[in-house]
Amino acid sequence: MWPWKRKLPEGDFPPDFVVQKIRHKSVSSVSRLTGPEIAAFFRQNPSTAKELLVESYDKRFSPSTFLSEEADEYSVEWFSRRAGYQCQIRFDNLADAAADYVLFSLGRGRWTPPEI
Repeated sequence: MWPWKRKLPEGDFPPDFVVQKIRHKSVSSVSRLTGPEIAAFFRQNPSTAKELLVESYDKRFSPSTFLSEEADEYSVEWFSRRAGYQCQIRFDNLADAAADYVLFSLGRGRWTPPEI
C-alpha cells in the first residue's frame, strides 16, 4: 500500500503514529488476542511483562511507543522528536500497562481495565 494512503488506526493515536515492532517473542504469540486476554496473560506471566518493560527502555528511535515505571505507577506513551510526549495513560499495575503497550504499539487501540 502506498504510504500516503495508509489508514491510521482509530482511537487515541497521535497524527504521526506508526505501528511499532515488539521484539519479545512471547508478545507475538498473544498479539492477536483481545485486550482482556492479553492483560490476563501478563497477570499470569509477570516476568514477561517485566521483560517487556526492560525492552521498552532499550528503544532508541523516534517516533516510538514506550512503557515506563515511575514510582508505584506505570506509564504508556508515544514520543516523537517533532511533537514530544503524547497519549500518556497511567496504570497502577504492570499487567494492565503491558497490555496497553502491546495494543497501542500494534495500533489496535488502548486498554481500559474493568472497574473493580
